[in-house]
Amino acid sequence: MTYRSELLQKRKWYISHEILCAETDEQANGEPLTVWENLILIQAASPEEAYEKANQHGRDSENEIRVNGKKGHFTFCGLKDLMLVYNDLEDGAELEWYEMELTRAQAKELTKQKEQLHAFNPTDLGE
Repeated sequence: MTYRSELLQKRKWYISHEILCAETDEQANGEPLTVWENLILIQAASPEEAYEKANQHGRDSENEIRVNGKKGHFTFCGLKDLMLVYNDLEDGAELEWYEMELTRAQAKELTKQKEQLHAFNPTDLGE
């Protein structure tokens, strides 16, 4: 059995990167949209099942909303990625990663101070 097939047999969680566009009903073609990349946890027995479930979740996320006070809607644009979660889901588990080649200074620029982290400044959704 190959390493890949062993992973797929043992691991049953995926992270779906869903792309949703928020647009008003009167938005002009070519006008910039607010685009969200949502990371969704998917449980599936295979990559194919995960793909189908992720796409269904994205379609189910389409709904009517208000964009800057105007009537609008979320449109599911598709999947940016679908990642297998390699670790067991537990405290400290690595869920996904990005590999880059940067200088130490460039790597430092990727980091933020505590006050700048999203957990300490959640987005105001106007609710």
